[in-house]
Amino acid sequence: MQDVPCGTAPAAGREMTDPEMLDLLEKQITKLALAGANVRQTAEFLRVGEWLLAYEGVYVLNRKHPGILVACDMQALNDYFDEDMSDLD
Repeated sequence: MQDVPCGTAPAAGREMTDPEMLDLLEKQITKLALAGANVRQTAEFLRVGEWLLAYEGVYVLNRKHPGILVACDMQALNDYFDEDMSDLD
């Protein structure tokens, strides 16, 4: 899957599939790592199939390191997981 502009993310207008979510989550982890964020634990959660924990890690890292991830990509992940993350803010 290629990076796509806002409004055309995989979840735009339909539910994202598991493979699309995994691809998008992996891309977000990679972007954070390239920017210098410590993604070791988050990447390990993804590797072992703990997708929700990996998403939570990306969510928290995105809050700690704003401006790295594209908002529409995070929104697509938020929509996929449909979790209340207010306790992590």
